[in-house]
Amino acid sequence: MKIRYMTIGMLISILPWAAHATTLEEAMNMAKSKHPELQMSVLDNDAARAQLSSQSSYAYNPEISLEYQDRKLNGGGNSADYYIGLSQGIELGGKRGYREDAAQFALQQSTYQTELLRQQLSIHAARAFVSLYFAKQTLDIRVQQAASLKALSAGVKRQLDVGDANILDANLAQSAYVTALSAATAARQSYALVQTRYQNAIGQHLLENKPFILPQLQADWKTPENPLQIAKSSRAEVALLQAKVKQAQAESELADANRFSDPTISLMKGREAGDDLLKLGVSFALPFTNTRKGTYQASLVKAMRSQGELDWFKRKLVLEVDAAVMNHGYAMQALKQSYQMAKEMGGNSSVKLAKPAFDAGELSLEDLVIHINQALEARLTTLNIVKQGWFARIRLAEVLGRPEYILQGIQK
Repeated sequence: MKIRYMTIGMLISILPWAAHATTLEEAMNMAKSKHPELQMSVLDNDAARAQLSSQSSYAYNPEISLEYQDRKLNGGGNSADYYIGLSQGIELGGKRGYREDAAQFALQQSTYQTELLRQQLSIHAARAFVSLYFAKQTLDIRVQQAASLKALSAGVKRQLDVGDANILDANLAQSAYVTALSAATAARQSYALVQTRYQNAIGQHLLENKPFILPQLQADWKTPENPLQIAKSSRAEVALLQAKVKQAQAESELADANRFSDPTISLMKGREAGDDLLKLGVSFALPFTNTRKGTYQASLVKAMRSQGELDWFKRKLVLEVDAAVMNHGYAMQALKQSYQMAKEMGGNSSVKLAKPAFDAGELSLEDLVIHINQALEARLTTLNIVKQGWFARIRLAEVLGRPEYILQGIQK
């Protein structure tokens, strides 16, 4: 009988507990401000800005030449001749403007890419934090389950030694403990894997004994109106792809202009055999062997592809928004039902209800083990419902391009 009371006392200690904190926000802020990938993206911005400065400059530098020759004249004597030349290429067809536009849109892409990265890092950190929190909760439940069934098995073993239990009960208790121990081992391995993913998501090492506590989601939080318009205006991918289209169009215009060669104007002054020379010339490259037609066609195809990529993303965005809103609604309904069920159940559990029956001998050991496992599986199911609610909220915020929605509709 003492073993029974001791076992039940240990089982009661694994009943649910709740605590609330906002450490999720800290993880999101850390990821979007200090992640190493963000630092690399900032360097890309600097490179794009330097490229814009380069492309804004004139394409051709003036060239100067100097020649000197000393020759012998037929009539005797020498003639010191020299030639000084200056040449300058002239850009025509708006090439410089097209180059500058292409570089400007490339810089915009780099800027939008950094903003997109901030959104993604924030979302990934939130998802990793939530995964880590629930992995830890699952591990705790599995460890407590294994500890409780271990104590139960040990108690039955002692009863078997004094003749108060049979070998079948001892085998049943031992089997239940081994099964729970295997589940705890799998939960521990999963937790270690999720820890690694969390560290990668925030770009920082995981601090030991750091509390991972989530605030409570409010199941009645409503999705903002016009979610598709929010997504179109907030998703950095839209602006990035639009800049990509404009860059491709500018490059195609530049390729078209490059089909016509730029002239080079040259001026030469010299002295030859005692006579002063002055020469003015204009030269063009003749597009016989290289018409640059292929380059132009390739740039047109690239521009068409960029536009198609933008159009396809917008079409996919409609589907993603609809799916995310629907999934979030279903998840919030399930969460609301879970909260209502927990409220109706109060502090009761199948373990508490089974205690009097087990003490009175009205409940077999097999039934007690079933109640123990059912109670713990019910806790795991409740955890999974809450986790899916968080994942649905995170996915909605990701699709809408508004990571701050993750922290809205929570119990502070």
